[in-house]
Amino acid sequence: DVADASGHDPGYVRSGRLQPIADAAALELARAREDTAKELWQDNARWTVTDTPTSKFRPHSPTGYWIHDTLSALIHPRQGCRALVEALVGKGVTIETEASDQGPTLWATGAAGLAALGEGRQRMVGTGIKGQAALLAYDARNAPQIFAGGLHVIPHGDGTVAVGSTTERIYDSPDTTDAALDQIIDTARTLVPTLRQAPVIERWAGLRPRARSRAPILGHWPGRPGHYIANGGFKIGFGMAPLIAEVMADLLLEGCDRIPAGFRVEDSL
Repeated sequence: DVADASGHDPGYVRSGRLQPIADAAALELARAREDTAKELWQDNARWTVTDTPTSKFRPHSPTGYWIHDTLSALIHPRQGCRALVEALVGKGVTIETEASDQGPTLWATGAAGLAALGEGRQRMVGTGIKGQAALLAYDARNAPQIFAGGLHVIPHGDGTVAVGSTTERIYDSPDTTDAALDQIIDTARTLVPTLRQAPVIERWAGLRPRARSRAPILGHWPGRPGHYIANGGFKIGFGMAPLIAEVMADLLLEGCDRIPAGFRVEDSL
């Protein structure tokens, strides 16, 4: 719908995911999960243990077996944001980078917002966790994404591959890349041999907001009538953002509270 409304490709594709199986115990567990996936996913997606993945863009597997699921999807973050903005503008929404707080105000302000929410409180509400990632020039479009050795390798439709990321609680600079990213790149090239000669075309670092509870923080900002919070998503926030947006829009505009237990602001204070 966003692509149709904006005329821009958000880079969404449900291309699945490959995971190498490390040892005999992991192989037994993976095969058991085939039955669980059939029950939970029904005919919508498959979880398969295979020794002959169809994609040549794949990680090395110590056992010679891989998990291939067709549930996983990916999106190009920058293309997705651009498409969303253009879709909203096309529907008459005005987007301003600076504006006064008028009417119900939702604060989705990341690590800085967690710090503001925690001011004057005895316990830390959350903090920013640094992540570093890189973009490589390699065309593996439509190949399954890869998860191996704790690393995500994401082939985008524009002929690039994203690899990442670090999880750093201690750092000198929140938005500067360093040797930690070099290690990520080296690991990706070791795990996925086809990337060994792929040049790095961009390096990125930034903070992800991690709530103390590790769950998103949603709801009214205590002591600030008319102000609301959507924060703390950390690693799952990007995937959950569409549903979080629906829940918070219902709360702000209709007064309908559908925030799940465990996600409420008071759960993190």
